Amino acid sequence: MYEITVKLPAKKIERIIPHLYQMGYHQTFYEVPLDVVTDANGYAFVERKNENTDLNIYINDFIEARERHKLVELLNIDESSLVVRKVNELNYQQSFDDIFLENGWVITTPSRISHYDRGKQIVLDSQGNFGTGYHETTRDCLHFILNHDFQGCSVADIGAGSGVLSIAAAIKGATTIDTYDIQPVEREILYQCELNNVKPVNVVQSDLIKNKNRIHKVYDWVFLNIGTQENMEILHAQRLLNCKKTAFICSGMLEWNFQMVESLFKAEGFRLEDKKHSNEWVTCLFKAN
Repeated sequence: MYEITVKLPAKKIERIIPHLYQMGYHQTFYEVPLDVVTDANGYAFVERKNENTDLNIYINDFIEARERHKLVELLNIDESSLVVRKVNELNYQQSFDDIFLENGWVITTPSRISHYDRGKQIVLDSQGNFGTGYHETTRDCLHFILNHDFQGCSVADIGAGSGVLSIAAAIKGATTIDTYDIQPVEREILYQCELNNVKPVNVVQSDLIKNKNRIHKVYDWVFLNIGTQENMEILHAQRLLNCKKTAFICSGMLEWNFQMVESLFKAEGFRLEDKKHSNEWVTCLFKAN
């Protein structure tokens, strides 16, 4: 495989990507220049479309003269602007390091399960969905889950991503687990269940804020790891705070806005049972008074 790189304004790249595709260049990649800013709901991103960024085009069986001529003409650039290098396709296989949690627990991959105690490992073969365990919010949710006994409990995992929180609850004894996500994650979550030898969970693809469908079940536990504003909107839309016997693990919140969620729970008769603070991220465990 060959990588052809040229530096262009981001807004120009947006316009030419469809033309590249029409000409047979189906593998392209570029990073939009972004400024990270904070707002009331957490982090936001502002695109810098006038700034130059690298456009990478990947091709096989590279014939240098022909490809250079085609790209110079299409991109309307000087030929000296093109940088060509041969790349090893194996480099595109992303690997994940083992993640060591508390009390001897570890998140590992299928190829390394023999390295650790089978009773204290979560096997994860990430397919790209959120929830690999690297982010503070996932690890802090796992802190609460792995320190509780879920024997015989029912669980709703909202914004499930890879399903890692559901897997942890199943390992800890939860008997009924329903996962909800706006993305089509069923195939991945069921695959992770198989890797961990736990009963398959129920997977529901739905936008729990905009859709009219309701969660009609009452769960012993609800995991909600999305974002401060989204957490609040789902709690309202699904009337989850009417469930006074439910315990909630809420994450995806930041130190400058988690108080909005805390106030919402307190107003509905819940107490802040415990809290973890990792860098700027806050994870809370709420239970009814």
